[in-house]
Amino acid sequence: MRTRNYWLLVPIIALLALGGWNIARKIGWQEPTDGIVWKLRPAGLTAIKIDPDGPAYLYGSLKKGDVLLSVDENRIRTKIDLAKNIWLASRSGRRVTYQISRGGDLLLPTIALAQKGTPIYYYYLVLIGLMTLIIALVVFFNSGHPLAATNIYYYLLSILLYMFYVFSATGELDAVDSVFYWLDKFAFCAFPPLLLHFFLTFPQRKKFIRERPSLLILLYLPGLVLLAGRVLFFLPISKGMDEAWAMQVNGLLAKLDLFHFALYTTITLATIAHSFFRHPSILIRKQLKWIVTGLGFGVVPFTFLYIIPFLADEVPSQVGELTILLQTLIPLSFAYSISRYKLMDLEVILKKAATLVFSYFALALVYVGVSSQTRIFADNRVNPLTVGVVALVLGATLFGPLKKLFQSLFDRVLYKRSYAYRRTLLSIGRELGRERNLEALTQSLLEHIGNALSLRTVALLVPIATGSPEFTVLGSRGGEGAMPTRLSLDPEIHDILQRRDSLSLFGMAERPELQIKLEQLSGFGFEHFLALKVEGKLVGCLAMGKKADTNFLSSEDWELLATVSSPVALAVENASLYEQAGVRAAELERLKDYSENIIESLSVGVAVLDTGGRIIGWNRVLEASFGRRKAEVLGQPLSSVLDPQTFAALYPSHTQEAYNLLSEIPIGMPSGEKRIFDVAKTPLLDNRLAPYGTIIVFEDITDKIRLQQQLVTSEKLASIGLLSAGVAHEINTPLTGISSYVQMLQKNMTDVHLAQVLGKIETQTDRVSRIIKNLLAFARNPSDLAFHRVDLKDNLQEILSLIDYKLKTMAIVLDLDMRPVRPIWAQGERLQQVFINIILNALDAMPEGGTLRISLAETETEAVIEICDSGTGIEARHLARIFDPFFTTKGVGKGTGLGLSISHAIITEHQGRIAVRSTPGQGTCFTISIPNDLDRRHRGAAKPEAPGSPA
Repeated sequence: MRTRNYWLLVPIIALLALGGWNIARKIGWQEPTDGIVWKLRPAGLTAIKIDPDGPAYLYGSLKKGDVLLSVDENRIRTKIDLAKNIWLASRSGRRVTYQISRGGDLLLPTIALAQKGTPIYYYYLVLIGLMTLIIALVVFFNSGHPLAATNIYYYLLSILLYMFYVFSATGELDAVDSVFYWLDKFAFCAFPPLLLHFFLTFPQRKKFIRERPSLLILLYLPGLVLLAGRVLFFLPISKGMDEAWAMQVNGLLAKLDLFHFALYTTITLATIAHSFFRHPSILIRKQLKWIVTGLGFGVVPFTFLYIIPFLADEVPSQVGELTILLQTLIPLSFAYSISRYKLMDLEVILKKAATLVFSYFALALVYVGVSSQTRIFADNRVNPLTVGVVALVLGATLFGPLKKLFQSLFDRVLYKRSYAYRRTLLSIGRELGRERNLEALTQSLLEHIGNALSLRTVALLVPIATGSPEFTVLGSRGGEGAMPTRLSLDPEIHDILQRRDSLSLFGMAERPELQIKLEQLSGFGFEHFLALKVEGKLVGCLAMGKKADTNFLSSEDWELLATVSSPVALAVENASLYEQAGVRAAELERLKDYSENIIESLSVGVAVLDTGGRIIGWNRVLEASFGRRKAEVLGQPLSSVLDPQTFAALYPSHTQEAYNLLSEIPIGMPSGEKRIFDVAKTPLLDNRLAPYGTIIVFEDITDKIRLQQQLVTSEKLASIGLLSAGVAHEINTPLTGISSYVQMLQKNMTDVHLAQVLGKIETQTDRVSRIIKNLLAFARNPSDLAFHRVDLKDNLQEILSLIDYKLKTMAIVLDLDMRPVRPIWAQGERLQQVFINIILNALDAMPEGGTLRISLAETETEAVIEICDSGTGIEARHLARIFDPFFTTKGVGKGTGLGLSISHAIITEHQGRIAVRSTPGQGTCFTISIPNDLDRRHRGAAKPEAPGSPA
């Protein structure tokens, strides 16, 4: 409560004190009565209503239509005469004798007067008045702007309602009673125009009021005239007025008061209805709907069943008198009208209040009906205690069922199709608790809650990790746009959800900065958030939008959600854990399959043993090697699968616990074949590096050993070939001499027999020469490096096709400008070696990518090849040494320094030139020039020698 508004409590305290004084006087007041309602008619004072429980009915058997002539022989002309005589008889404690005219007959019944206390409905009105004042104070002092015009109007309306509900004259006609009387009349005359004034300016000022605000003053003139008439009626100048005339004036003023009340409230209802249909805001229209409903229920039945019969000089029926019970809806409708603080809670309050009002109303009707149709009170003369007992019995037995009935009816009217869903939602905990599938749980939960509360949008969010403000949207229902799969909450919003059970956009009006953050989420249709917690831990939240009628959730909706939040949170937690367990089990299964697939895919045999030496793993390679299926050997000791010698070789006593690498272990196969294995043993460790088994790897190296043997044989043959070449050269020289000597002997030999022997020697010598010639040819290098016609463009294209993939992976752009040139005389393979060396160096200079430009052209005498890169370049101090053998700038292990040296030698061999230019950081360019008449040069150098020249 704000300090500056304490002064507003002064009139409240004063009115409460006066109200308490008035109530105390009403409780102690006893008025004598004969139990008859009399009305002045031309025939005289006529009985128009007789209380069946009153003294006139019980003692005198009077009837409706009886005309009262006198009381104790005192002539009666007006109700004032009757009242005086009744008061005099009551004070003396004697009975009264009436003189009654009934159809021309005179009757003289004697009546014992009764004492009538304050009617019970007065205390009901007192409760309404007090409730009105309490609601007014709560709304007023909790409002952000308590001195705003609408709040002041509501404050005054509440005070006036309290005044004409609580203040009532007792009939003692003293000064204090006059104060109560005038407070009541002032409030009854001032309330209707102030009510109309309020709704002409709320929720927005009417157009004709904006144009002519002075018209509002005219609203109060009829009430002022009525109040002035009552003042004149009680002035001393009216004391000489005839009693009959005075009664008529007083009755007329009472009728005008009620007509004034009915007229203004009817106009107010029409004004509210007009605002309801014309106002653009759906929220305001929702407010006005409840205002006109509450005010209508409070006023319309009272007008038709009480005011109109009273204006028509008819006595209101008991049902008409009971319509006063509906007056409690008026202050509730007022509270709803201007409250800017939890409007939807007042809707629930109004529904609950209406339930109580109608329950009391129905109970009162039952009580009146029972009491009016029974004669137990008249026949047995029961005392008021019996009446109280009957009332208590009726209240105890019927009030509970009536309240449930009306509450069910109001729920059905308010929630319509969602009524059944709201009831089933209360049992959702049992239904969802059995669901283990998180997706099915989410859909069922969203369907139940969305239907029960008629939500336009609802989604279930779960944090991606404990305490994380980022949530996964498990499922959603409704919504206009596409729902994201993940949603990040502002840390402040997330902190509030962890500390509180709910969060609402509408409830954050007092914190604009937080409301702006929440409005960002309203783009997804989320205005409400319900935290789902298990043992204080946030396991998720329900994000909800407005209802189908665009209203926010009411406090009753929040109570319903709070009721189901715990079982829902537990169900979500259980389903999440179940799903996580399923995911982990699937991951473990995949990991197990992955590990087994790795072991099964290895080209070596793998056996896994437990700490007891039993086989727990056996891959397919071992199945094929040892001829034993996995299912056969699992669980068996390794010693029963391998032969004793092999097992003893694998497990020598001195190395059993340590890592072992055993080479070339011969193991007998089931087929009887001996195969050679390299065997590695290593402990099988868990996450804590504790051994819980052994891994044994069997690598079959039988074929590898055979290949090694073949390689040794090949090396021996190569050595023999080299030796043969040397031997052939050594043999060839003496063999040539032998052949020459044989030819010389053949020329001088005359002996035919010896000539034949020499011929055979020459034949064998030629045979040995051919063998030596073939052996030398085998020992020499291949002959494909001879000079021949070479198309340089095709030569370069072959190289580029080999490095095309490398160019793409290194993001190097190839820029070609290769014109057709005439074939040259060259060693094509060796030129390719030159080009490859230079191109590979260019690629190494562009590790981050770049451009490789290759051009081919020719002049009259040369073919020119240019290979350029955009790489790191070569420093000037290194350019002079790049063709030196073993010089390199690539670093240790990245180059031998022989590539450019060999390339330079090859180009020199082709009588060409190789030049280089480079700029550090910009690139390097090699230019290779090869003569295109090398064949003519070779022919000129290889002219045949003149005859007779020495060999």
